Amino acid sequence: MTSQLVRVLGAVLLFAASLGAAAASAPKFDRLERELHLRPEQKMQFDIAVASTQRALLGVALTALQLKQQVVDELGKPRPDFSSLADAHEQLMEQNRPLFKAAGDEWKKFCALLDDDQLDVAKKYLRDNLDGLFGKLGSIDLGSIER
Repeated sequence: MTSQLVRVLGAVLLFAASLGAAAASAPKFDRLERELHLRPEQKMQFDIAVASTQRALLGVALTALQLKQQVVDELGKPRPDFSSLADAHEQLMEQNRPLFKAAGDEWKKFCALLDDDQLDVAKKYLRDNLDGLFGKLGSIDLGSIER
């Protein structure tokens, strides 16, 4: 029971921390758009990719609210069932997986439309935004990103 409690609380804390970190370093898509000097067909796909990303992030925010309420409800019980919280967390995360896959697919389509100079600008944008978020996890080699 104690190990389940530690796992559930750890997962909740990590999840909350990741949401806070993501919110603190939310991407500035308008800056990227300006720096890329997009052609009309690129702009259309860019808008689709941004909207898809925003849907995925909204899904995470809603998931966090659901999870928070489930934790509050479960902790209000005389004998909380921590395994049910872990199961609920896993189900909620799986619920968002298709949203992130769709967003990734849209960004791949967008990147395929970029010329080499624009791709360099996009990589710099990723470095600027991801280094702060994931810097503590180790360096990310964006030089190996291909179309």
